[in-house]
Amino acid sequence: MRDRFIPFLTVLSRPAVALGGALMLGVALIGYAWHATAVSPSGSVVPVTVGPITGEIDVSGVVQAAHRADLAFQVSGRVAAIRVAVGDQVAAGQTLVTLDASSQVAAVALAQANLEAQQARLASIESGTRPEELAIDETDVTQAENALGNALAAAYASVDDAVHARADQVFTNPRNGDAQLAVLVPDATLVNRVQGERDALEPRLSSWQARLMVASSPEGLVASSEADLKSLMSFLDDLAAALAEAQPSGAISSAALVGYQAMVNVGRGNVLAARAALVSADTAYHAAAGALALARAGATQNDIDAQKAAVDAAQASLDAAQAALRQTAIVAPTSGTITRQDADLGETVVPGVPLVSIIADGKYQATARLSDADIAKVAVGERVEVSSVAYPGVTFPAVVTTVDPSASTEGGVASYGVTVTFVDDDARLLPGLSANLRIITATVRAALLVPTSALLTDGNQKFVYVKRGAEVLRVSVITGIESADGMTEIISGLAKGDRVLAFGTPTAP
Repeated sequence: MRDRFIPFLTVLSRPAVALGGALMLGVALIGYAWHATAVSPSGSVVPVTVGPITGEIDVSGVVQAAHRADLAFQVSGRVAAIRVAVGDQVAAGQTLVTLDASSQVAAVALAQANLEAQQARLASIESGTRPEELAIDETDVTQAENALGNALAAAYASVDDAVHARADQVFTNPRNGDAQLAVLVPDATLVNRVQGERDALEPRLSSWQARLMVASSPEGLVASSEADLKSLMSFLDDLAAALAEAQPSGAISSAALVGYQAMVNVGRGNVLAARAALVSADTAYHAAAGALALARAGATQNDIDAQKAAVDAAQASLDAAQAALRQTAIVAPTSGTITRQDADLGETVVPGVPLVSIIADGKYQATARLSDADIAKVAVGERVEVSSVAYPGVTFPAVVTTVDPSASTEGGVASYGVTVTFVDDDARLLPGLSANLRIITATVRAALLVPTSALLTDGNQKFVYVKRGAEVLRVSVITGIESADGMTEIISGLAKGDRVLAFGTPTAP
């Protein structure tokens, strides 16, 4: 191999051969340089025109209600009524689901009575005292005392009826200190508690009755009577819970159990009403007695200010009681359609857990996601044309209302959420419809236009080939809007009438 290569080098070392080789190499390099710098592009020649151009982004999305609410109770309680079903149209303020509100109703009545009593005391203080008024105040005290005595008697009568006439029907030996439930209840702990409460209740009722018979003034019986009422209500609540769990047996049918439940619940309601009446009568009595005392002593400005504060406090208590009562109902915040209803009659709800969902009537929106390349082109307020396969040939006008400030990443791809709101309340728009969004990002009425296919890129520089006579020149350009129909705005580098080479056919508008 070495012997063959040495003669070849010897030939090349000759002056004539070396000069010829150098000439051939130079010609080759010049040809390569000319080929690298000279262009001879071929394409269709099109003129630079002036006309309108619109920039747009096309993306797919979905229609949804502009306003949707998931509704829940803010307090615990037992579901008492369900007034709507999925698909129902409801009006703003309509009650949808309610809880048992007996205790809240009683609390409102108590707070209302207290407020009225405090207002009466204030009026009495501010009006001053005359002998005639003193006589009236004394009469008011007498009447209030009589009313309090009647309320105490009525409360005992309601208790006697609830226990002896109603509750005792589900016991054997209820008055002998060995009360036994006559119904089958699986919860032995609950049964023992109810039976123990009934045994303890009998001597308490006897003592209450005796006090009523010998008392010279009803005022001293109020506290003990309210304590007796509290014990009785605890017994009736536990008995109602036991009856709710009771099971039919050979001696007691399902219909009989339902009758016992209704009977005990009536007794509970009567006792609650009697308790509220007693509280009201006691409040009225103390108000009357206080008014008489103030009338006799005369009022100072401090007394008036203090009573005004008492009225404000009573009003606040009433407001709080009414607010608690309102919390026992789920109310529609707006007119719309019920899309979810998960409440069941008799169940105990957990505060804050949504039970009912509603979508509001009126405005609808469409949501979509854009790439980071497109999001910079979109701004709130831009026009949008929305179409749907459900309505071929129909366009719904809309406007961009929100643009997410940050991206969400899914599958390694970042995208930004965009929401558009429909301009018209069109009945054809329904949640879940597919939506094709045409977002109008910019519009120029008179722009220099070339086919997008005429644009070429060299790094970050865009250029076109311009044909001038027999020459084809490369010209750098700055571009603007690129339309969906294959045209691009030229901001600088060309003039109207220039002819450029296009390397494709623009898409027809």
